[in-house]
Amino acid sequence: MKLMRSATRRKRELVIETALQLFIDKGYENVSVDDIIQSTGTSKGTFYHYFSSKEDLLREAGGRQLETVRQWAETPPSRVQSLEGHVNRLFLDLASAIGPNRKLIRSFVTLSLQDNTLFTGRKDPFRTLYESLQVWLPDPRKAELLVTAYLGTVLIWCAQEEADLVSMVRNNLSLVWSGLRSHPEPPLLETSYTKEETKMKVAVIGGGLAGLTAAAYLSESADIEGVLLERSPHLGGRAFTYEKNGFTLNYGAHAIYGLDRHKLTEMGNELGLSFSSKQVDKRKVMYSKNGQLTPAPLDFVNLIRTDLLSTMQKVRFVGEITAIIAQIHQLKNYETLGDYIAHSQADEDVKELWEHLVCSNFFISPEDARKVPGPVISEYYHNLFLSQRPVNYVLGSWAVITNQLRGKIETTGRWEIGLQEAVEEVRYADRKFILRTKHRELEFDKVIFAMPVQQVIKLLRGTAWEPFLAPYENNTPTEVMVYDVGLKEVVARPFNYISDMDNKMFISDVSATDHTLVPEGGQLLQGIAYLSDTFDSEEERKAYLDRKTEQMEGLFDRYYPGWRDAISVKRVSKKAMVASVKNISRNELLPTRVENVPFYFCGDGCTGKGELAERAFSSARTVAKLILDKK
Repeated sequence: MKLMRSATRRKRELVIETALQLFIDKGYENVSVDDIIQSTGTSKGTFYHYFSSKEDLLREAGGRQLETVRQWAETPPSRVQSLEGHVNRLFLDLASAIGPNRKLIRSFVTLSLQDNTLFTGRKDPFRTLYESLQVWLPDPRKAELLVTAYLGTVLIWCAQEEADLVSMVRNNLSLVWSGLRSHPEPPLLETSYTKEETKMKVAVIGGGLAGLTAAAYLSESADIEGVLLERSPHLGGRAFTYEKNGFTLNYGAHAIYGLDRHKLTEMGNELGLSFSSKQVDKRKVMYSKNGQLTPAPLDFVNLIRTDLLSTMQKVRFVGEITAIIAQIHQLKNYETLGDYIAHSQADEDVKELWEHLVCSNFFISPEDARKVPGPVISEYYHNLFLSQRPVNYVLGSWAVITNQLRGKIETTGRWEIGLQEAVEEVRYADRKFILRTKHRELEFDKVIFAMPVQQVIKLLRGTAWEPFLAPYENNTPTEVMVYDVGLKEVVARPFNYISDMDNKMFISDVSATDHTLVPEGGQLLQGIAYLSDTFDSEEERKAYLDRKTEQMEGLFDRYYPGWRDAISVKRVSKKAMVASVKNISRNELLPTRVENVPFYFCGDGCTGKGELAERAFSSARTVAKLILDKK
């Protein structure tokens, strides 16, 4: 782009400023091009050299607002204390900028409503405002509501000669946020589409991350139409997000491990997903052992500072990390971590650190950590140690991703999403797969199971396909205790993450990394305890869970004093599923295709890259690509 000389830029700015002031004083309709030329002392040729029409000058009013939005959108998350306050600041700044210019804004709004070509070839400030808000807000409907409330306020203000715009915006924002915090989820509105003829009809059973991902990829093909069936009233599965008292709570942690090497990054490029993230501050990640705090050895700096290992042990551990990165570590040759530990010549502290790392990243107890296959651990940490962004939170929670996937599916008009529609039977007849739900029967050419393997086996029990799924029937899930507390104020922030090595649990100050999840001034803490699953009786299991609850609350008491008095929201799940199949030696991940079974399978219990959400994404992408290649 050719740069404008400073003298030329000053002349152009003079014309803009003079014209806008004339519009403010007299009204846009009452100012002619000749008036502008006369007031600036320029010629008509000079005017039309810079501008094609008077409307070009009016667009500059929108451009000033665009600059305010741009600067706001580029505010680094580290400087934002509250999502609500951050959003309010934008609207109040916009209102303050245009408040003195009622006549100009009245003309601008009127012309923009009358002439839909006003922003042709340029950025529409209204659309830019909406898109910028979506980066920070987990639900696009909220962005739309806030923009609508702001624009409606501006329209009313334009018609009232004495009203103060800033006060009107402040009052209306207060009402909107009050409604967002307290109003229940609106009923689902269903739209029927006239479907075009397609070559293939696909059913996706399960609306979690895997099901949404598979359907989103398939929806890009004009030759495929389909239905996504979800038995619950919401999408997302364990990535479901809900709000209470201004806090956004995730059923599944929305941390992403190794984001720059994560399948989500690849998906984002392929599907056009847009999301922001923030990395957990490694300097504020601590381990507690024998009641003593020390930095977690997550990188070289923290490894030097940590008290978990002696100097020689640190040298040994650096060597092990290097070997993992180079993929020459002997761990990959052992059946399990337990086998490696038994044969390793490393000191006990190094062995314990390996065990604790596997507990933390696989969300499992020490006894299960020792059962994780060596090749699985080796590949996982090879990927993680090479990452420049080891632990990140998706700003705004999983809803930022799931809403975009849902939108991509629905906007094609070729796909239907059926919520609260559980599949009760699957059978094959007349070269079609027939799915029966409570209210209807549907025929499909292909069926994708994007649900826990335990549910798949239950649904296919008694069919000809059941025997081929027998190897996966006894797979056990990964379950943890989750203890979420939303606090009305920040009671303490000594670090962002504290891992109790003695009791195998941790507390994450989620709002320290993802500020979008709390109302102004609030704090969201999430405690997670890794659970054993072998008990002789139900009474023993209950006593164990009660003991874990006491240990978790003791950890809160120790590092977040006063938390009990500041609780605004509390949620305790004593057995929450993290993954449908625990990746240990006695379990076998379900392949995306099973021999002699005509279906496709995806989810965090299936074979794929990585662990947890990444395996859901990667297996779903694999399944979609297989179908697209065969269509």
